[in-house]
Amino acid sequence: MLDLSLVKIAVLMALAVMIFGPEKVPALIADAMRLLRNLQTFARNGTEELKQNLGPEFADLRPQDLHPKALVARALTTAAPELSDLTDDIRETVQPLGDQLRQELQAGLRLAQTPAPDQAASKN
Repeated sequence: MLDLSLVKIAVLMALAVMIFGPEKVPALIADAMRLLRNLQTFARNGTEELKQNLGPEFADLRPQDLHPKALVARALTTAAPELSDLTDDIRETVQPLGDQLRQELQAGLRLAQTPAPDQAASKN
């Protein structure tokens, strides 16, 4: 948003007085305020019309909710229990495969470490 401090507003007012003259500044301020009110009304009416067109399930919809980041965050938080169940299912499926692979690797290492009968005879 706009970050207007008193100093910035005073500088803008001084510039407006110098550019437009002291007699036109009040009319310009009134026009600017009217424009801001009209923009607020336009935005409020647009939001209400959008809610009406989408139906009652979107009654608590806010324009910020339509931002892509908010949509993804909501989808992830609502899907979190399902994702947790899915990861548990994957873990249950992969765990036995990992155990079997470890056993086969250990058996292979044992075979590689034990000397073959011809190698044992040649060493003696």
